[in-house]
Amino acid sequence: LADKGYFSQPDIKDTIDLGAEPIMPKTDTSSSEKKGIFNRSLFKYDANKDIYLCPAGNELQNRMQVFEQGKYLDVYFNHIACRDCKIRSQCTNSKKDPRRIRRWVHEVLTEEMLQKLKNEPELMLHRKQTVEHPFGTIKLWMGATHLLTRGLKSVGTEISLHVLAYNFRRMITIMGVNGKRLAKCTCQ
Repeated sequence: LADKGYFSQPDIKDTIDLGAEPIMPKTDTSSSEKKGIFNRSLFKYDANKDIYLCPAGNELQNRMQVFEQGKYLDVYFNHIACRDCKIRSQCTNSKKDPRRIRRWVHEVLTEEMLQKLKNEPELMLHRKQTVEHPFGTIKLWMGATHLLTRGLKSVGTEISLHVLAYNFRRMITIMGVNGKRLAKCTCQ
């Protein structure tokens, strides 16, 4: 379980390939609405025909495959339908090129994961209850301030010490100290 900040399609596939089941919400990174054109979510995919239906009802066919940002994407478009479309100005700002929709070749993995999340919304609530609490507690102990060190190695060490202290405190809370003897630290 992860939050949407960790959403990465290649990582989702790698996780599934390892035999685990990733669950995380997808972020909407489309800037289409800011540009004043239709958002990608308005284009509906038809798996049987391997086409997209645009908001005007035209079919965008799979025309080519590209490799971008470390993944293979199928590109869907229809020159003729876009050229003659009455709502073209709401779909693309380009005067000559059609609207192109990109689809990751393993998009079905993402869709299955998002469907599971939709069917079981309590999963993210469970994540929030189990994962967010330790970070909130550690942040409180730190005085809700910045880390004291700089650099990846130093920050990693500082965080590790905070997590170690948290784990020790949880262990003592759960197991208690009566009759238990903690190992004596002989570090200098």
